[in-house]
Amino acid sequence: MKKTNSLYALILAGGTGTRLWPRSRRESPKQLLALFSKRTMLQETCDRILPIIPADHIFIGTNEGYVDTVREQLPDVPPENVIGEPEGHGTAPSIGLGALRIQKLNPDAVMVSLHADHYIERADGFSRALTAAARVAARGDLVTLGIQPRNPETGYGYIHRGELIETIGAQPVYRVAEFMEKPDEATATRFVESGEYYWNSGIFAWRISTLWEEYERYQPALCEQLKKIDKGLGTPREQLTLKRVWKDIRNETIDVGIMEKSQRVAVLPIDVGLSDVGSWATLLDLLPSNTQNNVVVGEHVGVDTQSSLLYSPNRLIATVGLTDMIVVDTGDAILVCPKSRAQEVKHIVEALKQNNKHKYL
Repeated sequence: MKKTNSLYALILAGGTGTRLWPRSRRESPKQLLALFSKRTMLQETCDRILPIIPADHIFIGTNEGYVDTVREQLPDVPPENVIGEPEGHGTAPSIGLGALRIQKLNPDAVMVSLHADHYIERADGFSRALTAAARVAARGDLVTLGIQPRNPETGYGYIHRGELIETIGAQPVYRVAEFMEKPDEATATRFVESGEYYWNSGIFAWRISTLWEEYERYQPALCEQLKKIDKGLGTPREQLTLKRVWKDIRNETIDVGIMEKSQRVAVLPIDVGLSDVGSWATLLDLLPSNTQNNVVVGEHVGVDTQSSLLYSPNRLIATVGLTDMIVVDTGDAILVCPKSRAQEVKHIVEALKQNNKHKYL
């Protein structure tokens, strides 16, 4: 696929991945881990977009403590393209900060924003969809990719499509009628059966100039704070200005802060095997399984054990009578929980904080 001089990418690679504890920790969050291949999730994300976006047009937004690791993992990305945030304040400030940096290089840029913790089976289809999204964005819309739902999932927000705007090749483009919060199961079933709803992927494309218009319209306070940061970029006071302004920025997601309010949002449906790697249950669904439907990483001996994740790279796990369970051994910590409660692992992390067991975080 052809690379264009006006297309840039921001990969969001902050966060600590608490629901993948004990493998994901503060010093080694999930996006910097190799979970599906010998490449880390961040590296795999970068690999997927390199056919259409050159390495020097790729920016990474991350926590300032991960900057050195990100630079080591992505040696072809210019080191100055790795943006370290003093602390996490949600995707709206992160995307705004990335847009400032890209704007310095090309005020007419089209920018795509994606996450470093997605698993995508069909990279070619994803590249084609991203190229089509950039083409729509270049004409002035904010564009989001909507995932064709595979089941009535209650863990995703949904996008309700409106009228058909155009078709690019075989790719339809719809006006967004409404963003919907995470539904209950009955509502999710109705959404899926209608064929008019998509999972919200959190993957976007827009012209930098269009994005700023929407920040000014819907997030004026944040917009003014970003302008203050912009004045310091490229000067000796850059880091000082960033830290001073950043501490007063309030948490806000791009979805709630901009996308749900804007009247110029389009959605491109995609079916590329995209999964949000949000818990150990996701890995159990995605990684290859054996004849007992177990996913084994490391060494395992089991009796009457099926449909379970057994993760222990360094020592043997032996199990008897397990079904739909998750067992993760990282040497200094062991997690055992039912697959159905994998989302609750984040509560373990909170309990560790409350009990001052910081060496396990």
